[in-house]
Amino acid sequence: MKNSSVKLLGWVLILLVGGCVDPYRPPEIASPASYLVVNGFFNSAPGTTTTIQLSRTQNLTDPKAPTAESKATVTIESAHKDIYTLKEGTVGSYTLTGVTPVASETYRLHVKTTAGSDYYSDYVPVLTTPPIDSITFHPDNEGLQINVNTHDPKNNTRYYRWEYDQTWEYFSEFNSAFEIVNNKIVDRTQSVLQCWGSENSSNIITSSTTRLSQDVVSQFPLIHIPSYSIKLGSKYSILVRQFALTQAGFDYYDQLAKITQSIGSIFDPQPSQITGNIHSQTNTSDLVLGFFRVGSIETKRIFIRKSQLPGWYTNNGLGTCDIDTLGAGDILKEQPGIINLYIPGLYLTTPLPCVDCRLRGGTIQKPSFWE
Repeated sequence: MKNSSVKLLGWVLILLVGGCVDPYRPPEIASPASYLVVNGFFNSAPGTTTTIQLSRTQNLTDPKAPTAESKATVTIESAHKDIYTLKEGTVGSYTLTGVTPVASETYRLHVKTTAGSDYYSDYVPVLTTPPIDSITFHPDNEGLQINVNTHDPKNNTRYYRWEYDQTWEYFSEFNSAFEIVNNKIVDRTQSVLQCWGSENSSNIITSSTTRLSQDVVSQFPLIHIPSYSIKLGSKYSILVRQFALTQAGFDYYDQLAKITQSIGSIFDPQPSQITGNIHSQTNTSDLVLGFFRVGSIETKRIFIRKSQLPGWYTNNGLGTCDIDTLGAGDILKEQPGIINLYIPGLYLTTPLPCVDCRLRGGTIQKPSFWE
């Protein structure tokens, strides 16, 4: 009887404690404050277009896409008072063509919004990014590791950042000869057997050679792809973009990476306020997110074919693509994928994603760079 009373008391305490717990919602989550976000740089490569994108932050509970900052006046100014005005094309996207920065000059970004707020970046130098020496890859026990190699023989760069775009070729399990259009079975006029998927880097990737005697980046890891990934099922390509940074730029991206990519335990960096080199001239408490830089980009692309890799199993994400035979009436009712005519009145069918590669997120449009 005594044990039963103790257990009952325990359950009552648990219910009372649970009932007293309210979810903690920091004021920042529902904060109406909207800060300017600046994305882009002044491209120093001759004949290229400089693009600066402006948008606004939003609170964490807002399901809508970030709001673009439209109709702003955006200029790039040199320390010697040369001023270049960018033109808005797509809403929130401002471009400048036909202007190449002078290597010995410094520049800053100036944004004036329709609300009358002025934002200036610090003056920054023109940085020349050294070429990418090579992109290498090697299989390991878990998949494919892709690395980047570069160096600056003048030992001037020291701080690097990378982005990449992935593209991969993949195929449907079966070639489809028919499709359903306007509730009729008709010949398929466009092949959906071969597709290309794509994905851009989302993490911030930086490295520094300041602790080395030579400005050499050797076998720096960019991405690891699991061996079963559909990306490695046929042919894969990666385009790597390399940027030289100042120490201030490196510190900004390095800190941003730590607080956005390494939060999850008590040992990780705690959330904190971080801003770049752009500041409000109108209100010092008005934060700006982003870092303005001037310089060039170096790019390199490689292709990797399945024949260059171990005989890994590729997970197509479809499960089992069972084949069935159905008549026209059942096909119009169930809407499966149609492989081919089996006998008059009957068709070979399978789940639609097994014959239409577009249903796995890709496109049938072959990329212009594809070999």
